[in-house]
Amino acid sequence: MVTLPVLHFNDVYRVQPFRPSPSSKDTIDITQWAAMLDDVRDEWAKRPDGKREGLVLFSGDLFSPSTESSVTRGSHMVPVINEIGPDVSLTGNHDFDFGYPHLSKLMQDTNFPWILSNIVDTKTSRIPEHLLEFVVLERLGIRVGVIGLVEQEWIGTVPAWPTNFAYNDMAETAIALSQRLRDPNGEYKCDLIIALTHARIPNDVKLAKAISADSPAVQDKQLTATKHGADIILGGHDHLYYISRGVTSWEGYDITQAVLGAEEDHGDVLIVKSGTDFRDLSEFTLELEDTPKGSIRAKLIKSIRGKHHETKPNSRSSERIASLLEDLLKSVSKSLKAPACRTDVEFDCRSQTVRLNESASGNWFADVLRHAYDDSLCLKGYTNGTDGVLICGGTIRGDSTYGPGVITLGDILEILPFEDPIVVLELDGESLWAAVEAGLSTWPAQEGRFPIVSGFRVSWDSRLPPGRRVLGIWLLNRTLGGLVDLEEVKRVRGGRKYSIVTREYMAQGHDGFAALKDQRYLVDDESGQMMSAIVRKYLLGCRFVSRMARVGPQERIEKMLNAATKEVIWREIARKDRYDKHSSAHKDIVSRWKHVARLALRWSRSHYRDHLRVTEKEHMSGVDCFDGSSVRSRKAHGDHDLKETLDVSEEDIITIHPFIDGRFKDEGRNPV
Repeated sequence: MVTLPVLHFNDVYRVQPFRPSPSSKDTIDITQWAAMLDDVRDEWAKRPDGKREGLVLFSGDLFSPSTESSVTRGSHMVPVINEIGPDVSLTGNHDFDFGYPHLSKLMQDTNFPWILSNIVDTKTSRIPEHLLEFVVLERLGIRVGVIGLVEQEWIGTVPAWPTNFAYNDMAETAIALSQRLRDPNGEYKCDLIIALTHARIPNDVKLAKAISADSPAVQDKQLTATKHGADIILGGHDHLYYISRGVTSWEGYDITQAVLGAEEDHGDVLIVKSGTDFRDLSEFTLELEDTPKGSIRAKLIKSIRGKHHETKPNSRSSERIASLLEDLLKSVSKSLKAPACRTDVEFDCRSQTVRLNESASGNWFADVLRHAYDDSLCLKGYTNGTDGVLICGGTIRGDSTYGPGVITLGDILEILPFEDPIVVLELDGESLWAAVEAGLSTWPAQEGRFPIVSGFRVSWDSRLPPGRRVLGIWLLNRTLGGLVDLEEVKRVRGGRKYSIVTREYMAQGHDGFAALKDQRYLVDDESGQMMSAIVRKYLLGCRFVSRMARVGPQERIEKMLNAATKEVIWREIARKDRYDKHSSAHKDIVSRWKHVARLALRWSRSHYRDHLRVTEKEHMSGVDCFDGSSVRSRKAHGDHDLKETLDVSEEDIITIHPFIDGRFKDEGRNPV
């Protein structure tokens, strides 16, 4: 019998100190977690190749979301994960947040393999480029096949999911790979197969049963040795620590506790899910026993004993990780001074503005959010994307004015400091009305709940008592003529449903928004992105398109671009041409044209959606103020994909035109 040691983790984002719970006075950080991992791994026997006789496995979600990733687009995590040194990693949904072209760059600069077994690029009929279908490793004389499986559900929540990436059933993929990897006459001759997954607990339990990831207690009854599949599932995606009841023992975790979603776990499956955010680490050993000659599985797990490690305040830190982070965070700080956009009017984020009235800054942010998840929702049958946005004045911080002129990347993060994700809820008319009423209930107190909206118009009267201030809500149609009511939102429970973008903080009922709690998620908190990251993506997309439109068609560059990106660029060239023609006319005509141009930009649904899409289909290094390539490689050089032709120029920074358009009108103070 052979005993194989394994370490597992998943869903890690933060690199700066944080409190492990809201009530905690102390903080923990990645340096302490890394030291904890090193202490365990250093006890393993050394191999001739310098590695250890055990496995460190990661189940996805690394590069996003975090405040730092809003600046670096995940590049800062590359040297960090390289220092941690997993043997194999699976991609998670958030790893795609900044698009697959960018993810490819990140993965190429890591020093370990990434796998994704059940996704196929329909253009090549192969696993997507820069990913592997599986990895085979040998430890302690045991040949271990590692496969990676992701659930179908979260694919529909990834705005940047490539349309040519097709999903294959997880169980079918695992069984097919088992046939290849376990073949005694084949190339790999694996003794054991470990499935890394990025899926919800119910799907992991269902998968474990389908691929016979059986616990030792049921292996004889289930004839596990005679079946193809995987031997154990190591999962991510759920940000909780969960060990299935089929393990032999687990220190620091009660395997008898009830876990939501794991109701079908009857002690018959082997699943390990290892928490989140450099708080948790799973250490366990697999005792492997030979099976009878002629069995499909050469070995079975006859015992699995583990321990739940938790990062503790004041525990030892890894000096090498601490030194690395000091350098990385300096590079992030420098980038905060770079311009993100310009504004041609004062960008007012003062509390007295965004918490009492419709504001130009609130309108602009809400409009950017409106189409962040359109592609994801289209995959779910919502062909028109979201119906609107409902956030609150407390979302916008800074309590200052910016511009006219340059707004820096640091300004954006100062204005949008919160890390809770942007989500999408499905609401009926009653719930939407109730949420807006709640946002108005404490007016004129400068509380953070004052509503900020996009996609619909609200008429309200501050003279009326709380709970009865909303006069009407209408979905809006975008026209150059201004606001046009498309459909009245009736205060009716049930019936017509509306897809509404909001903050997870509000969806949890905080700040008085109880009407949003327990509503159906279309994009949930573990699939949503941070608001600052969405705004950053939009501004990068604008800069990229502006740059391409300015330099004009260049055959070498055009060949590198996605077809949809080319269409966006040509539309921008046409828009610039129209603007230049009008600019040569009389001054009054120029003034009128600028007004129309602002409206065209402001009311163009495709503008926001297209520029967000560009960042998901192209690599933004040529226009990014943060030199991700140098950070990833820890060398003093830039990314030369597009910089050979295009220098980073402030000339291509978008000028925004935020203004108040009457979408949230107080009839009590502004009756006309």
